Amino acid sequence: MTVSETNASSDPDPSGEGEPYRIGTDISIEDDRWVSVDGLEDLIPKLVAETLREAGLTPEDACVSVALMSGEQVRSLNKVFRSKDADTNVLSFPSPEAARSAVVEDEPAFLGDVALSYDAVVGEAQAQAKTPLQHTAHLVAHGVLHLVGFDHEADADADAMEAAERVILARFGIPDPYRDDTSNSAQSL
Repeated sequence: MTVSETNASSDPDPSGEGEPYRIGTDISIEDDRWVSVDGLEDLIPKLVAETLREAGLTPEDACVSVALMSGEQVRSLNKVFRSKDADTNVLSFPSPEAARSAVVEDEPAFLGDVALSYDAVVGEAQAQAKTPLQHTAHLVAHGVLHLVGFDHEADADADAMEAAERVILARFGIPDPYRDDTSNSAQSL
């Protein structure tokens, strides 16, 4: 298992405003196959920060954990926590409200965990003619939006969530994940 923690980076945000990313993003690589997705560990903290900004939050005040897992590991989580014995691409586990509001020594609030399945993500990316990096980026944004209260149970909520995802991904030059024509999507990030 490889674990990295990103507390600050001097990389400017994709909006061009020049603000550095300052967010606590813990990345845990539980399946070594994720290492083959070039650029992912650098991109995840930036995606988390932009997703929080899009949701109206201050990235400096939040911490998110992202676990890059195998299909079997995510399937096990899905079975235990959702009573669904099936692999899925991403799971989000928001932290309890009490943990979010408990500020200790000016530490960022822990928003929760996002778990991604290598098998599902790579399989879906191939089927949708996307790069694994593009599809992972989409699912990281999707998972973090769930942590901050977005949902897609009702049509209006799904529309709002998809619109937010489109805006976030566009900031990184990633094509609209919901468009029908994906023939050129693998040429970008």
